[in-house]
Amino acid sequence: MRTTPAENEAIARWIGERLNRMEGPVRFLIPEGGVSLIDAPGKPFTIRRRCALFTTLERVVRQTPSRRLIRLPWNINDPQFANALVEHFRAIAEARSPAYAAV
Repeated sequence: MRTTPAENEAIARWIGERLNRMEGPVRFLIPEGGVSLIDAPGKPFTIRRRCALFTTLERVVRQTPSRRLIRLPWNINDPQFANALVEHFRAIAEARSPAYAAV
């Protein structure tokens, strides 16, 4: 069972409203290659469903220099996506705590 486009829009509004409340640095990485193993290119579920999620997030989230949505071409399960996630986390952590950079 998968979410419908309307359900994905509701989920995106819920996430976006919470992201908009965040005042510190935040990055929300969007996995354009899919949000699950069966959502990857060539798998049974289509981009149409996740498209509603991503476009609604972009419409709802008020992006600022510290609050950003970042589209990435990979599936959420791809190593490249995980590496990008770690890079963005480290950049935020190092900027906020110079002591973290030494670890």
